[in-house]
Amino acid sequence: MNIGVPAVPMKWRKYLALVDFGFVSADELATEIRRYPRSKVHRLVSDISADIRHDSRRARRSLYVVKLVPADLQGQLPNFRVERSSQLKQLVAFLTAHSGETYLEAWYCRTRIDSEVFSVAGRIVFSAANAGGIQLVEQLWRGSPRLLETYSDDFALPYVRASRYSWGWPYSIQHVHLPRKSALSNLQLQSEFGYSMRCIEQEREKIGTFCRFLDSFSFKAYSLEYKIVASQLRIIDWDTPNDKRVLGSQDVHLLDGAGG
Repeated sequence: MNIGVPAVPMKWRKYLALVDFGFVSADELATEIRRYPRSKVHRLVSDISADIRHDSRRARRSLYVVKLVPADLQGQLPNFRVERSSQLKQLVAFLTAHSGETYLEAWYCRTRIDSEVFSVAGRIVFSAANAGGIQLVEQLWRGSPRLLETYSDDFALPYVRASRYSWGWPYSIQHVHLPRKSALSNLQLQSEFGYSMRCIEQEREKIGTFCRFLDSFSFKAYSLEYKIVASQLRIIDWDTPNDKRVLGSQDVHLLDGAGG
């Protein structure tokens, strides 16, 4: 259950836009992202600890991403990733190190990443028609799409980068990265990537409606983040060169402290 919060950060309004465009319901959003006022971050730690214990009893693994959220929009928010109970002390140290900063809330979301379930995440960059109209996608396996920012030659997760001209066109894979210890073969990775893209193509109408809305701002490019867990596609975030302008144009209804 989420802790009530008196104010609504602009980051939350970005997520409410996903509700408005039918990507997720308000109830699903409130379940997926847990929100805590900064005065209750100790509850966040204990709740993640309880979730990890629950996962352990069911022989599952999840990735928990904690974000520190200001009232206004910023660039990359301070975040910390937790997979095991042994990392909870480091999470406490992370929260302590940022205690002097002016964040309004702490959030966490979870993604199941054990080998018993299909689990991928990625980002699609849409360029404007006058910039070629290309769709560029980056996808990783069993992790958070925010990890894409840290990609390098020694990246610990399987990774694919590909592009296509537009909806309905096949993707051309430009780069594949398979860590040495990966259980995936190159063939399986490409097969699972193809399956992921078909899941996205099936939501073409809904995604296209949102893209046309963003196209109305004449941005050169913008991006959508997604995850697919057990065949269920979720659009989980979006980024443009001017998110405030987008939000200012929308009559986004605000939720009264629910979070997901």
